[in-house]
Amino acid sequence: MNQPLHLLYRPASLAEVVGNRATVQSLQTLLERPDGMPHAWMFTGPSGCGKTTLARIVAGELGTPPRLSSRSGEGDPNPDFTEMDSADFRGIDTIRDLRRAVQYAPVACPFRVWLLDEVHQLSKDAQSALLKLLEDTPPHVHLLLATTDPDKLLPTIRNRCHTFTVAPLPESEMAGMLTRVARAEKIPLTDDILNALCDNALGSPRMGLVLMDKIRGLKGEAVREAVEQQAAETNKAIALCRALIKGCSWRDASTILKTMEDEPETVRRAVLGYASAVLLNSGNPRCYAIMQCFGRNTYDTGRAGLAMMTFAAISGRV
Repeated sequence: MNQPLHLLYRPASLAEVVGNRATVQSLQTLLERPDGMPHAWMFTGPSGCGKTTLARIVAGELGTPPRLSSRSGEGDPNPDFTEMDSADFRGIDTIRDLRRAVQYAPVACPFRVWLLDEVHQLSKDAQSALLKLLEDTPPHVHLLLATTDPDKLLPTIRNRCHTFTVAPLPESEMAGMLTRVARAEKIPLTDDILNALCDNALGSPRMGLVLMDKIRGLKGEAVREAVEQQAAETNKAIALCRALIKGCSWRDASTILKTMEDEPETVRRAVLGYASAVLLNSGNPRCYAIMQCFGRNTYDTGRAGLAMMTFAAISGRV
């Protein structure tokens, strides 16, 4: 069985990372320091744009790769590397256990590394406990934090981390990446289909490769239909924006909203990105109205704010 493209082509080194050159160069410079290396690293940006991948690469550059091998996904798990999804382990007991575990020396590597994914999901008490660890991190420990929503973290946590922001890929870089993968995998790719992939990926390399996986072996109009269907299934924000552009009812929109699992701010930005792409391609005035409604962030209002923006777009209240 073929390995999924988004796993097969996941970068294993900084040299393989597509886009975000300023961020990559900053990481390279920092990792080349003879001393003064930070022990708290934060990676921020939209979902699917490479935060966790960069964190794993940094762990490898520190001599503590996720697996004891040259490439991710091969070899045995590294006992000195731990990756945790803070959405599943968000309570204070998790951080208390972590504070006890960091006292032990590495087993096989120069450092022990913990990668806390979606760290903004930690409870307030857990964040306070994490802050104490960041203030007094043992020299043999590195903490890598990844988040789509850094504003939900305590300011004191953010201030104690070296922060690296990952941005969505511009269309030119997305097109270049997909074209190279298509050639390597012998996947036929017309200009129209390439444009459809780029439009629906919303700057996410992972989404772009997931969509390309969907079209392997398909021909003709079925290719475009598969791209749009998979994009809507994988990214509910796309489904929401398409429904708004078509003039859906509040009932239909609320049904989509209820099934969303992404952070409201991630959804809002995805809606803006998709509406902007459609506006530039077609000049549809509904896209402009949608962009006006989704112009403010949802950091304070959360899902309620997202619902209000959606209702405003349906009712024409900007």
